[in-house]
Amino acid sequence: MKQHFIKKIKLQGPISVAEYMTESMLAPEVGYYDSKISIGSRGDFITGPEISQMFGELIGVFLTQCWTINNKPKPIQFVDLGGGNGTMMNDSLRTIKKIEPDLFKNINPIFLESSKLLINNQKKLIPQSSVINDVDEIPNGNLFITANEFFDCLPIHQFIRIDGHWHERLIDLDKNNQMIFVISSHPSQYDFILPRNYKNGEIYELSSTLVQTVSSLSKKINEFGGVALIIDYAYEDNEPYGTLQSVKNHKYINPLLKPGKSDLSCKVNFKLLSTIARDAGLVVKGPITQKVFFEKLGINLRSVQLIKNNPKKKKEINEEKNRLIDDEGMGNLFKVIAITKNNYSIPEIF
Repeated sequence: MKQHFIKKIKLQGPISVAEYMTESMLAPEVGYYDSKISIGSRGDFITGPEISQMFGELIGVFLTQCWTINNKPKPIQFVDLGGGNGTMMNDSLRTIKKIEPDLFKNINPIFLESSKLLINNQKKLIPQSSVINDVDEIPNGNLFITANEFFDCLPIHQFIRIDGHWHERLIDLDKNNQMIFVISSHPSQYDFILPRNYKNGEIYELSSTLVQTVSSLSKKINEFGGVALIIDYAYEDNEPYGTLQSVKNHKYINPLLKPGKSDLSCKVNFKLLSTIARDAGLVVKGPITQKVFFEKLGINLRSVQLIKNNPKKKKEINEEKNRLIDDEGMGNLFKVIAITKNNYSIPEIF
């Protein structure tokens, strides 16, 4: 894809970070998500559900508790945004089937997904699942919405503060046709709506796709009820140097080095996400850390049960659990929020 961007920039001039991310990740056939299986130990990065079955199992426990304390509504549209290889939903459904068979019978599993490769994997794991391309396609019914490491992949615009104004950060070519970051010479058209509490030289990131997605999800939850559970690595205060990053073979690389061949992501602005949901009249619980979330759902007890059933895997199970809740890693880096209507109850975890 590098040659594609070189030609594009030469023809039309510098492009936005959002345009670069969108095409790098989603271009048919050659985009990152449609050209290789990226998730897992043999891919470029690994997500919580791929680390341990406990991740998806405890999500299943949480959703079952939500269903029970809200008078067991039917049917349930279980929508996983992104969904990766389908591992989290598969583990969640297996747990739900075991502890609440009646709920399992009334669940319609749905993935919001654009990657043909990942859709194929999801279908293999959960043959009864269906796929949608847009939040507006979610069918009628009480909602279970899960989004693990989904919002961090949405494209962002980057703006840099210069002399009291916001200028967009763009991508151009140097004299050797290497992609580089540059700054627009004119203030952005969004200058008047962007924050004022940043210093010169600091970067602000805004994802219009995030705004649109959360707005659409909020409408669905307002209409049908249910809960949206969002887990992602996030920032709550300013990130003055920006958060765009690229991962290849489990190592960080220059985001402009291998378009279409490396993962691109950024931290999620949970404050903005929460504000959009609250402005739509919804209730937002959290954020809390992933560590607190899983500990309150019983990850320590679940690990003991797994070890009892698989004593030879004691070390492996404990290591997996620790990766999910370690203070220095995913446990504190990842945050969790739940979004509901004000008349919908959730377990006392947040």
